[in-house]
Amino acid sequence: MTTETSSIRALPRWEDLPNLDLYMDQVLTLSDQVLSPLNVKPITAAMINNYVKLKLIPAPVHKRYTRQHVAFILAIAILKDVFEIAQIRDGILLETSAMELKIAYNRFVSEVEQAMGWVEAQSQTPTPQALFDPSVHPHPIMTLAALSFAAQRQAKALISAQGASHD
Repeated sequence: MTTETSSIRALPRWEDLPNLDLYMDQVLTLSDQVLSPLNVKPITAAMINNYVKLKLIPAPVHKRYTRQHVAFILAIAILKDVFEIAQIRDGILLETSAMELKIAYNRFVSEVEQAMGWVEAQSQTPTPQALFDPSVHPHPIMTLAALSFAAQRQAKALISAQGASHD
């Protein structure tokens, strides 16, 4: 296990997100701090404005973003390389209709952390286990989305590491 990979296990929980309204530049700084260790492409102001236009996130109030906005932005950023925006919107609507946003967000970041650890461990095992056991996971959409992100991230890391060894 690399130091880079092991240092990214802790994603901020709902309670760790700022409980005060932020301006766009503060949201961008915060999201970059959270997402860069995951090798997730940075979020831009234009992206956030598009998420508002597409009704993925609520409009800011007086150009200020709340904890709710930040949670949505982080989840969207993690999933956008794996899913189309419409699929992300539908998935968020499904999950938040089944549970409160705070619970859904905390469960999502836990799923992502677990998936990253599991996929990393499986990539180093000669005989990987089955990818998904539905009897263990009560929220298969969230679990599979997290596994998709983690698998893609691990594949990119392995390609990068093996490509560097060929230089």
